[in-house]
Amino acid sequence: MASIEDLQRGIDLRHEQLTTLLQLTDRQETAIASGHMNELMSVLGEKQRAVEAFVKTSETLKLDRDTFADRPAISDAHRARNDECLRMHEELLRREAACQSALETSRDEIAGELARGEGARRAAAGYGQANRPDRGQGGGLDLSNDG
Repeated sequence: MASIEDLQRGIDLRHEQLTTLLQLTDRQETAIASGHMNELMSVLGEKQRAVEAFVKTSETLKLDRDTFADRPAISDAHRARNDECLRMHEELLRREAACQSALETSRDEIAGELARGEGARRAAAGYGQANRPDRGQGGGLDLSNDG
């Protein structure tokens, strides 16, 4: 059975992890806004490890809390910290959704630019074909013996 101290340590650890995740989200948002995809990939790698640790801590905390028959008598400070964790988690999810949306918008814009660039390339290639004489027809000289 978990102790009150185990619960309070779990709440403290969860708070630290959420703080780290929000800091990583700051870096993620900056990388997206500036178009630095290499930095974004690095941040997302760090963030993935932090998310995995957070999930593990959250699961452990839930299991520890479930060992109590009644509501555990944790300190008011830790209740407030747990409430803050809930708000931080909601903020994290909201910001993550905004990052996802920004990346989708960026992807769509890039796809549009590439499509316009491909269309321009085809038009230029077609224009170049139209201005070249057709060498298969002998360059337009009539060399027949028709008199």
